[in-house]
Amino acid sequence: MGLFDKFSKTFDKFGYDMDGYDKDGYDKKGFNKNGFNKNGYNEDEFDNRGYNKKGYNKNGYDSNGYNKKGYDSNGFSFNGIHIDTRINFDKEGYNKKGYNEDGYNKNGFNKNGFNKNGFNEDGFNKNGFNKNGFNEDGFNKNGFNEDGFNKNGFNEDGFNEDGYDENGYDSNGYDLEGYDSNGHNEDGYDRLGYDHLGYNRDGYNEDGYNKFGKNKIEIKDD
Repeated sequence: MGLFDKFSKTFDKFGYDMDGYDKDGYDKKGFNKNGFNKNGYNEDEFDNRGYNKKGYNKNGYDSNGYNKKGYDSNGFSFNGIHIDTRINFDKEGYNKKGYNEDGYNKNGFNKNGFNKNGFNEDGFNKNGFNKNGFNEDGFNKNGFNEDGFNKNGFNEDGFNEDGYDENGYDSNGYDLEGYDSNGHNEDGYDRLGYDHLGYNRDGYNEDGYNKFGKNKIEIKDD
């Protein structure tokens, strides 16, 4: 309907012209001369391309030619599995490619090599993990094996099976010989037997003097 028609036509008290259309070009049922409503659908609820609100035509196929189940008019799915009629299957239920209606072969695997549970014949899923969550190398998604150690031999806390971290210290901070990062054992003495002040267990430094500056001979004389 043109602009001129809007202002030149006569409308009755209900707002419709002689042809039964209102000023916007729709009849009492809400359809224009082409048979479509304001939303673009006809009485059968199809648009001008022939598709309904869900995107399917009167035969049940979308614009790509597939129905609601994902198959085209020849019975082929997106994966190319032919399942339109039982003629395509042998008496055991398998097609020429060896797959049944669900897409699995006699061994229970689909064309990608996975069974209904998502595992291949080696027991691994598409991400490479088995049912216990470990990959072919024996590590889980976090990189730890069944014993809890990563490929470098350390657990989540950073210690190896002997209880030492990558720097060679245990959870208390001592190495295999019993010394900490400062070189002292749990009693506070280094490998030469001196504490952090430089005195041995008897209280003498490497020059033989105690903290008062006296050696053993001087103490005996005292």
